[in-house]
Amino acid sequence: MSKAQRGLAKKSVANGKPLVVKKKTVKPNPPTNGNGRAKPAVAVSRRTPPKVEPRDSSKARQVQSKPAPVQKAHSREYANAVHAYEAGLRLMHAEDYGRAIKAFRELIAEHANEPEILERARVLMQASEKKLHEKEKTILRSAEDHYNMGIAELNARQLDAAAQRLQHALKLAPKGDHILYAMAAVNALKGNRDQALTFLKQAIHYRPENRFLASRDNDFDQLADDPDFKHLTASSEK
Repeated sequence: MSKAQRGLAKKSVANGKPLVVKKKTVKPNPPTNGNGRAKPAVAVSRRTPPKVEPRDSSKARQVQSKPAPVQKAHSREYANAVHAYEAGLRLMHAEDYGRAIKAFRELIAEHANEPEILERARVLMQASEKKLHEKEKTILRSAEDHYNMGIAELNARQLDAAAQRLQHALKLAPKGDHILYAMAAVNALKGNRDQALTFLKQAIHYRPENRFLASRDNDFDQLADDPDFKHLTASSEK
């Protein structure tokens, strides 16, 4: 403490007030170059922020105005395949496995462009065939038992065995229109024209709807151009 500061201290004590000594702030010497001169201050460059392009509202409106994708409607062939599949499924649930197998087989032959439905039809056809094989191990008692086995043999193109099985079914149910229809199909495939038309006429007599079934059934392809067959399937005559 210098003499002047000590004198001020005594004076402040004498006056009864505390002495506040202010410290001097020492500024650091600026950096110099080799000649002793201060280096010039370096200007700090400030980067200009990038310009943000205004959003093109017209483009946004164009994007928003695009309609949502619309699913394509199923074709008529797809609808027909679904209808045939459901028909076969109903026959399977009714345990009419022979006719179910036939329905699935026709579906697979006529709708080759619908792989998803065909795959399901193949699975159900195999399940129906398995059910029929299980019935083979049991005693055939009813007309339906013989009929189902006859249809399975018909679908496998074991025509002689199918005819024998269906004959047993007819003995137990001589007015069974579905049995008569199956007998007509077997004889048509075997080339027995007269017998095929006779059984088909009886089947139509007991159930007129068999007329339309026969006109669309591939089993009667050999009779498609036969005048008597055309007349029988086109007219309402019993």
